Amino acid sequence: MRRAAPSRLDVFLRRTDPSQLHDWASDGYHSCEEYLFWSRKVCGLACLQSLLHGWTDIRLPMRELLSLALDWGCYVVEPQGKVQGLIYRPFMAWVSSQFGFKCQLVENTPIQESVRAVRPGQALIASVSPEIRDPSTYKPRRGGHLVLIHEVHGGTVRFHNPSGYSHNADSASLPMHVFERFHARRGILVSATP
Repeated sequence: MRRAAPSRLDVFLRRTDPSQLHDWASDGYHSCEEYLFWSRKVCGLACLQSLLHGWTDIRLPMRELLSLALDWGCYVVEPQGKVQGLIYRPFMAWVSSQFGFKCQLVENTPIQESVRAVRPGQALIASVSPEIRDPSTYKPRRGGHLVLIHEVHGGTVRFHNPSGYSHNADSASLPMHVFERFHARRGILVSATP
């Protein structure tokens, strides 16, 4: 689903293969099936990719990031095909070792506290409900998706949402009290320099 501008109406693309809407080969995937399998599981890597683009000259396609993440144990593919991840501690070790970012685990912490450290050179990969793209959701679940909080100003949280609508994926904004409804009270604070 995407939002059409300027009418701002929801547009549902029925029976449309997502692999037809995205150039999966440029992301390094070997097939559209591989892209479709992983595309809903790499939100944390999309957050990392944003940080790499913003803080470094490193440009790695998503599939290459995924291969590295798998090597480091950030995702575990079970024999029946179910994927566990993003697993925070191996992810933090990999990101620190390979890219030189400092990572700090944030657990059982309200968003009002965890975003205090967000400033230029520091961002928060926050666990939220995927329903955050529709802020009017009444009782969302918490967790299951990752977004990158890059700015907090005047009670407003600004974030990259890898599964956002086309008009707000790069920079969505929500009042902190609304963001809190979707927040799972955990994430990873990432700093550009140790």
